[in-house]
Amino acid sequence: MSRENSIVYAVEDLVYGVNGKRILSGVDFSVNAGEFVSVIGPNGAGKSTLLRLLVRTIKPRSGKILLFGRELSGYRQRDIALKVGYVPQSSPDYVPFTALQFVLMGRYPASNPLVRPGAEDAKAAMEILDKVGLADFAQRRVDTLSGGERQKVFIAAALAQTPEALLLDEPTTFLDPKHQADIREILLRLNRDNGMTVIAVSHDINFAVMSGGRAVALREGRVFNDGAVGDLIGGGRLEELFSTDFEYVSHASGEKLVLPRKKNGCG
Repeated sequence: MSRENSIVYAVEDLVYGVNGKRILSGVDFSVNAGEFVSVIGPNGAGKSTLLRLLVRTIKPRSGKILLFGRELSGYRQRDIALKVGYVPQSSPDYVPFTALQFVLMGRYPASNPLVRPGAEDAKAAMEILDKVGLADFAQRRVDTLSGGERQKVFIAAALAQTPEALLLDEPTTFLDPKHQADIREILLRLNRDNGMTVIAVSHDINFAVMSGGRAVALREGRVFNDGAVGDLIGGGRLEELFSTDFEYVSHASGEKLVLPRKKNGCG
């Protein structure tokens, strides 16, 4: 099977819950190699939970997750890390390592833990830092960087695993507009130029719109819509998903951006 036609993830009837509360119910979807998929939906829809299930930091109650055709439960965690890079929503503020050291640690799945990183490892880490625009920050401690710069380092560390897919949970949350645009462009470039499969959870509808590709929309733990992002724009589907009204504004790119509609008596 060619890489272009291979299925990275196949999720079948996935169910997950905690303390008797069901968070995901009967979730089904698949992701092909080279796709850019935005996972969107209201708060509490199960988006972050789904991502954690895909990298097996938690395990489902029932259902199947196949990674490259093999059940996720059959992988060692180290082998998952060789195939999938993961950038969680919450990253530590205190990171007493330089950007270069932190990215080098990201190479652990493919390296011998008993052997110190060598010149080739350092060269590869520097190339990755350059790819995310942080080569000049290699010797800066991560916890002295801005939030946007730290997020780029965390993405670089995930890329150091040399994965075939990159999963990110709210990659632009709390970032200023410049770094939001930078992160989105980094992900689009990885997807477009390197064929990287990207699955990104976002509560920002416009992140999905500007990223293009496909949107898997979750509502109350189920797949509400799965298709091109544009399919949700207009026709009332987005309003139904988020239980609110929206205005649609034309962007210079030709896309329609989404703004919550101001309610009478507000503002």
